[in-house]
Amino acid sequence: MRARIYLQHPGKDETVAVATGFSWGACLLGFIWALSKRMWFAAFVMLGVSLVLFGMGLWGETADLIGLVLSILFAVACGAYGNRWHRWTLEKRGYIVL
Repeated sequence: MRARIYLQHPGKDETVAVATGFSWGACLLGFIWALSKRMWFAAFVMLGVSLVLFGMGLWGETADLIGLVLSILFAVACGAYGNRWHRWTLEKRGYIVL
C-alpha cells in the first residue's frame, strides 16, 4: 500500500491526502487527471504536449512510430511525477504538510 502525505490549509479545515509513488490516473488520463486536481497550468502543458505528439503522428510512418514512443514515454513521466506535481501545486496554494 502506498504512503500518503496529508496537507492542510492553515485558514481552512480542509485536509488533502496526496499519494506518493506512481500515479496511474496521471499516466492514463493525462490532462483530464490534472483538471480534476485543479492543476490548471499542468493540465494546459500536458494537453499541449499531447497535441504536439498527436500532430507528430500525422506526418508519416516513421514520425508515427516516434510519436507513439514519445507519447508512451510522456505518459509514464506524467505518472511518475504526477503526485509530486499535485503536492507542489497544493504547497504553492498555501497548504502545509501535517
